[in-house]
Amino acid sequence: MTDGIASLPKNLELWQSTIGWQPEEAEQDLFQRLYAGILEGNQRMNLTRIVEPDEFWEKHIWDSVRGIFSEKVPALSELRSHDPFAGLSSEDAPEKIVSMLDIGTGGGFPGVPIAIAQPNWSITLLDGTRKKIAFAEELVEKLDLSNVATIADRAEQIARQTHTRPQFDLVTLRAVGAADKCAGYALPLVADGGMAILYRGKWTTEEEESLAPILQEWGATMLAVDGFKTPLSGGDRHCVYLKRDP
Repeated sequence: MTDGIASLPKNLELWQSTIGWQPEEAEQDLFQRLYAGILEGNQRMNLTRIVEPDEFWEKHIWDSVRGIFSEKVPALSELRSHDPFAGLSSEDAPEKIVSMLDIGTGGGFPGVPIAIAQPNWSITLLDGTRKKIAFAEELVEKLDLSNVATIADRAEQIARQTHTRPQFDLVTLRAVGAADKCAGYALPLVADGGMAILYRGKWTTEEEESLAPILQEWGATMLAVDGFKTPLSGGDRHCVYLKRDP
């Protein structure tokens, strides 16, 4: 799957200095296979224009994982350190696994890089375009990611399922519309006490103010707005963290 594909940079020191984490060899291999899979998929459908190794690493892999490593949100550290299998025998099923939904996943971002970085989390990729979800299923199978599931549907349709609506500990949205609309898609699917992460480029006062009615409607608060620069090109990024009241 990776023959003839350029190698992604490892950038271990950058990983460590920017988020305090770095991938192990097995995770680096999965990131490389993810890159190869996206390039292959690009030949069949429009998944991304970001295909150069350095740019792909920065804007797809690092950017995806960065969202779950904000120092401004201590609860993220608790989720990352949660080990559902601690103290259990191989026959026992864990009572609680961190569940995450990635809305509008497209080619699998940020959901697939997060699934690689957090193999103990249960991650669901959601997209309304069936062709993209079919690709995501294919990609997940090639990467042998047993912690990832897929759904072909729209978030607003699932949110209308009042009695069977799924609830997740964490919901992510990356580049899928205006901030207030993203919050409106995410918060109905966040469990009480859970979080939504809105991945944004620039962030304005107007965008923050637009969230107020949605937060009130769903009993949610804004935990933090984390602004940062991407490590290679210095691009502006923000992650906005919303929490449903317990």
